[in-house]
Amino acid sequence: MALSIKRLEETSQALERGRELYAAGRFFEAHEAWEDAWREETGETRRLLHGLILAAAAYHKMAVQRQATGMTRLLTRSLEQLQALPDGFAGLRLARFRSGVVESREEAMVWLAGGPSPSGPAPLGTYLKGARLPQAPTEGP
Repeated sequence: MALSIKRLEETSQALERGRELYAAGRFFEAHEAWEDAWREETGETRRLLHGLILAAAAYHKMAVQRQATGMTRLLTRSLEQLQALPDGFAGLRLARFRSGVVESREEAMVWLAGGPSPSGPAPLGTYLKGARLPQAPTEGP
């Protein structure tokens, strides 16, 4: 079955919209933007979206709900999803993002122990504005 070009475009748009919301500190809205695409996707793209959704939820726990335990748990799960994806996947600076998530998780553990709250979210930048998702191979006739 061939990968739907329409779905590919919709997922790329959702990925970029979520990234913009995330960069603006609107973590819940970023989570929502990515979640619809996540429901439709498979493979590495689904894994990417899941990792981003978990990170956005974690930063929402930090910024709005003030829950160190939830933040720590969600960041750990986010890293599990993102660890196997190559830097540059879907045009995203994933190595830098993962490094920031690790740092945030460490800060969240300090926060959980009574220290200061984390300094902020991991940066989710792009290498190329409007970069597209890689196309999966399609089955032959």
